[in-house]
Amino acid sequence: METKKIVTQQRLAAWAIIAALPSLTARATDLSYTYLDFQSLNNSINKTAQQSPLPGQTVTIDTSGGNGIAAAGSYAFGSRFYFGGYYRSSVVDYSGVVTSPIATDKASGTFDLVGSSLSIGYVHKFGEKLDFTADIGYESSFYDFGSIGGENFDLKDSGAAANLGLRWNPRKPFELFAIAHYSAVEKADLTAHRYESGTSIKAGFRWYFFQNLGLGLEHESGDIDVTTISMRFSFGNLPL
Repeated sequence: METKKIVTQQRLAAWAIIAALPSLTARATDLSYTYLDFQSLNNSINKTAQQSPLPGQTVTIDTSGGNGIAAAGSYAFGSRFYFGGYYRSSVVDYSGVVTSPIATDKASGTFDLVGSSLSIGYVHKFGEKLDFTADIGYESSFYDFGSIGGENFDLKDSGAAANLGLRWNPRKPFELFAIAHYSAVEKADLTAHRYESGTSIKAGFRWYFFQNLGLGLEHESGDIDVTTISMRFSFGNLPL
């Protein structure tokens, strides 16, 4: 069911791109690709994992949600290319149950979720309002748990990542955007102690209330659902 949902979202994004092309002119947009973002994250992570660190003992945890901060940036070079990257750090809640032949104990705590990425991207401008972006890069993910009963749910790995996106400037102070994201470390299987590749969809908007300063709101739906509020400092062309 989840796979069908992702495929449907990807098809809708592709058709949106195709449908927009005929009405576009040859003029270029003024959207900036040199910027620095400071972000506040709200994460929703619904995972259940189980391990048996000792004979007859079972540790089960359920993750929920938590908050974090992030910094992201991009630097344009040439007329069509940019370097990009981000660093994210969040503290997420979990609850646990330790079951053994002599007792059952409940516990709760937090774990650190850290992610980072570096990429190189390409911009193709369709008219004066719409940009198509594509980038490839390298992404890392780290789930850093403590231990409540001798178990080890820590998980860390990195791998290839890619994005396809649209940035639309319908009116001068506003920007709407949508991004389809692929990552080799998208899905964390804490029980099997491994990552699986997967995709996510991100969409949001920005309002530039000063010439080089904008406020953004976005939501990413995937293995982790993340709602982000961001403050963007732009350098170069702006949608004003």
